[in-house]
Amino acid sequence: MKKHKQYAIGPLLLTVIISCLFMMGCSGKDGSKKAEDGRRYDGTFEAEMGENAETTFFDISVDQAQKTDIFQFNDGLYQADSGKTYLEVTMTIKNIYEKDLPMSITDFTLDYEGNPEDSIITGYGKTDLQNDDYMENIFTLKKGQSITKKVLFTVEDKEDYTLRYREYYEDGFHGNLFLIHIKPKKDSSDPASKEKESVK
Repeated sequence: MKKHKQYAIGPLLLTVIISCLFMMGCSGKDGSKKAEDGRRYDGTFEAEMGENAETTFFDISVDQAQKTDIFQFNDGLYQADSGKTYLEVTMTIKNIYEKDLPMSITDFTLDYEGNPEDSIITGYGKTDLQNDDYMENIFTLKKGQSITKKVLFTVEDKEDYTLRYREYYEDGFHGNLFLIHIKPKKDSSDPASKEKESVK
């Protein structure tokens, strides 16, 4: 009868394993590490449009996204510059934290392939557009509250984009990074049918 070999784990290796399970700096499946106070950081979570991403503070999903060459701003109809487009992103955010959350539209930035690393793209909100359908530029998301709002970006005309959110704590601690991949639809309306004389 064939015997199976048995391997003993040495005391040193066992100590390393236990330390990695319970101490700071061990990576989770998402690549995140755990600080001494229990907060996780350096992890990257990715999701697609329609999928829910759960951060420490809130759940977020991108419900839809649409590109258009012409957009109605508060002071008139504007044509996007050559090679650029207006990208309207609709997202739902639900506070799952134990407290109210102070938030800003600049918490969410947009990225795409070829965008310089030092280029941070933020969007237009209600203050800029004077439209209740858009996210407040600065607001408080109450405990348990859920909102569905739009954000408008002016970006290079691409097929794919990424909405980025980095967890940030009041004491300056940076947590995990969340990336939601976006494939927007193109506005099918004919720009020629719009009032060109009001386009600036």
